Amino acid sequence: MSQFSVTGSRVVVAGAARSGLAAAELLTRRGAHVTVSEIRTDIEQADTLRAAGIALELGGHCAETFNAAELIVMSPGVSPRQPVVADARQRGIPVISEIELAARWLKGRIVAVTGTKGKSTTTVLAGRMFNAVGQRAIIGGNIGTALSSQVEDSTPDAIHVVEVSSFQLELIETFRPWIAVCLNVSNDHLDRHVSFEQYVEAKARIFANQTPDDAMVINADDPVVLEIARAGCA
Repeated sequence: MSQFSVTGSRVVVAGAARSGLAAAELLTRRGAHVTVSEIRTDIEQADTLRAAGIALELGGHCAETFNAAELIVMSPGVSPRQPVVADARQRGIPVISEIELAARWLKGRIVAVTGTKGKSTTTVLAGRMFNAVGQRAIIGGNIGTALSSQVEDSTPDAIHVVEVSSFQLELIETFRPWIAVCLNVSNDHLDRHVSFEQYVEAKARIFANQTPDDAMVINADDPVVLEIARAGCA
């Protein structure tokens, strides 16, 4: 995805938590005109962001800001079902997650781990296993370092071991793990997802862009995971 460019583009980042800030900084380095939109009225990084040339919209998400964007990047904590985001999507403005953005510029391969429980432990363990056999593994995503913060350190020999949540997966387009791991799926985050079925659909997207050259690792004792894997192989 090295051809992907945001140079000169108007990009809105929704949410000023860790992933959103990392995305904003990455986009700025890549030549975008970035606005960070945040519902809080103040953030401690405000002066630093403004000094980097990043515009801030604090105290809520304005429709005018989102409708003027050429790309919208969502922090995982911000729902894409908010009216301003949904309206922008209807207008044809691309809306992607922070991991989708970062993955478009990564040079190394991706090992992605999802599941309702055990993601963090498995991600850390997998990263240490790769390092133990002499592979250069970088751990991050929903745990620790945002994937956007890893882009500048990415090399062709790097393996990015990434914890990914349903919030991050629901807005991927090209995100393609070399190895995709799904541990388990049970009722969770139904305050964000409309139904359990939509939650399952978001989790299943971890396999959406894999090819025969990639691998899936599943918990076959979990009937939901097994169904997801079978659908992905169909």
